[in-house]
Amino acid sequence: MEWCLDANVVIKVVVEEKLSLEARTLLSNAFANKISLIAPHFFDVEVFGALRKKVYSGEITQESAEIAFSKLHTLPVQLVPTSRLLDRAWEIGKQYNLRWLYDAFYVALAEKRSCLLWTADMELYRAVKDKLTFVKSLEDYASP
Repeated sequence: MEWCLDANVVIKVVVEEKLSLEARTLLSNAFANKISLIAPHFFDVEVFGALRKKVYSGEITQESAEIAFSKLHTLPVQLVPTSRLLDRAWEIGKQYNLRWLYDAFYVALAEKRSCLLWTADMELYRAVKDKLTFVKSLEDYASP
């Protein structure tokens, strides 16, 4: 079994924010249940970019970012190439009028691998939740 994780879920694991407890619980349960974690190949760039943005905007200190940076390196998330997902991601982006195409890649990957996609991106979740039931909100996370 595997779960696809959106970058915003992982950031909440290492930076204290709303839903951080749920994000840490989700990962802890994944590890305990031997659930593999996957994400599109650009995931690390997105995660580390978000962390850097938090430092730049003053949300966290550089020292906190260094600690988070180290923790992120230890997370066992398998990065999956996305070149074969481009057409499907493009269609998902159009169909659900998604602002960011990279969100559609997460959806396309989870769809292709027949697994759940966990996200804390409520804009994405609201756009697809009625038709794509494999997309799950971190807000609604409860232990499996």
